[in-house]
Amino acid sequence: MLLFVAGCDAVEPVPTTPGALVGTRANIKMHGQDVVAEVTQVIDKLVTMEFRDWRGGVIREVNLYRGLFPVSGTDQGLRYESNFDESALEGLFPLKTGKSIGVSGTMYYVDGGEAADFYTHVEVVGEKTVDLKSGPRRTFVVQLEWEFTWNGLTRRKTDTIYFDPETSMVLKSVIRGENFQNYWVVVSVDKPEAPDRRREPLNRRSGTVMI
Repeated sequence: MLLFVAGCDAVEPVPTTPGALVGTRANIKMHGQDVVAEVTQVIDKLVTMEFRDWRGGVIREVNLYRGLFPVSGTDQGLRYESNFDESALEGLFPLKTGKSIGVSGTMYYVDGGEAADFYTHVEVVGEKTVDLKSGPRRTFVVQLEWEFTWNGLTRRKTDTIYFDPETSMVLKSVIRGENFQNYWVVVSVDKPEAPDRRREPLNRRSGTVMI
């Protein structure tokens, strides 16, 4: 009896935690200005990034699921938190061109007491090399098409990000809204000499409810 074994592509395992390292700093050009983004915390699948201007002032902080999908933070002085099912995002990993998912939930604007329902179509549309001072980096081009609804109004925007899966960092971001466009790109990345992958969480828990 002859035994034939059919060949198939091995399924790449998804790391249990992101590859981001606390202390890693990305030097960014944003609208002609110099901005530094630093990984300040990695807890389970959440990566916290802090953006500072050239004076060192914090202009934005964001918690990203696996370094890719924003789930909470502070932007332009406004705090927000999202409630959605994280398991939907896991279907996107490992990243591969052609993969897509849909994520729906509610975004809460903490200080204003307002909330908006959202739906996001996330698709890996290709791969691209981003040139850094330290050399080229392979990235996945991920497109996020957002639709927000609150008080009977609907707003849309599209984020195109160039995501480095090894470091779990976005190396380029292009955001297009109905009346605005935002663009930034990383020019160099400085890794810590003695990486500290974990810090104790401060009243933060993972899960599929409030992040």
